[in-house]
Amino acid sequence: MKKPIFFTFAAVFLLITASCTGYIKTIHTESVPSENITRKLFLQDETLNVSFYGDYIFDEVDRNFIFFTNKDVSGILSNLNMKPSSQVLFTYTKSSIYNNMLGFYYAGKTLEEIKNNFSIKTPEKEMQNGLLYAYDYKGYYIMEFYRQEEKGVVRFISVNNSAKQSIEKFRLENNNVFFDINSGLWNQQ
Repeated sequence: MKKPIFFTFAAVFLLITASCTGYIKTIHTESVPSENITRKLFLQDETLNVSFYGDYIFDEVDRNFIFFTNKDVSGILSNLNMKPSSQVLFTYTKSSIYNNMLGFYYAGKTLEEIKNNFSIKTPEKEMQNGLLYAYDYKGYYIMEFYRQEEKGVVRFISVNNSAKQSIEKFRLENNNVFFDINSGLWNQQ
């Protein structure tokens, strides 16, 4: 009789522990001199330089400007039937109308595996070494950018505060970040 209670307690403890993952946190990146703010992301055995506009914040978390929860991030991550190896980015701006952004690394994975394991079967856009998905999730508009690296795939998740910013402005911001100031991400490896 006592063993089932112990196993039930252990299962509840593991469930609570697993659901307490914190995604809203500073992630170690390094500044790289450039015209915009360029950060070096650490992806297991390799790095990736990504540029952002000057109002993106990397070194502190002010929850007044974060409009989603860790539970929301867990739900968004579950659209891909794979667990990330590591979180490589968290950033936001102090203007609550702009997106909050996260980045994850999937070691040993390919874009083909992403396509086969993502809940949306057809990406909005396919690039030479990347994918773009856009969709609604619980009142948020989400844009996900995937880039193939030598040893895995980087996943950028950009979340829109749909209550304060139109989808068109959100898409414009992300198109500028990912396709204008980071255009080189999609045609080289």
